[in-house]
Amino acid sequence: MRPEFGRLPAGWEILRRWGPLCLWLMTISAFSTSAFSAAQTGRFIEPFLRWLLSPGVPSETILALHGVIRKGMHVAEFAVLAVLWYRGLSWEKRGWQPAAALAALGFAVLTGMVDEIHQAFVPSRTASALDVAWDSLGALCGLAGWAVLAGALRPRKNRGALGEASVGRLEVSAGD
Repeated sequence: MRPEFGRLPAGWEILRRWGPLCLWLMTISAFSTSAFSAAQTGRFIEPFLRWLLSPGVPSETILALHGVIRKGMHVAEFAVLAVLWYRGLSWEKRGWQPAAALAALGFAVLTGMVDEIHQAFVPSRTASALDVAWDSLGALCGLAGWAVLAGALRPRKNRGALGEASVGRLEVSAGD
């Protein structure tokens, strides 16, 4: 039997479905090494901030901004991770998949926990439950943003007394 026109062989479909997630997991793993410790990233970020803001900015401000950027990276990288998990878990399904979103959130949080355990064994890194919270926030934001883009959160139209449509509260749609 001939394969459907336009469909890739099964091995390529698996690679297309899970490949981006695997690459992103490897990227997160690389970010957990000594090469991306606060001391190492500070060598680049802090001079850039001094140049960007002005030479007169206090060092405490530069260090605080460096910390904000690092925590923001936790949020951003785990937002992407959760969306990639969702993408893989909801493959070839139409509409918003709440069960896949919940599973994606769980896998992203679990990844954050494993990442922090890994960092406990890296000499220039420390494990932190607060970082898992930042990772979890990122995963939640990523999935919420994806839900909005996918149209899962739509305004529900209510009929008033005169029959006119008015926009009511947002509701979560289980699919199309």
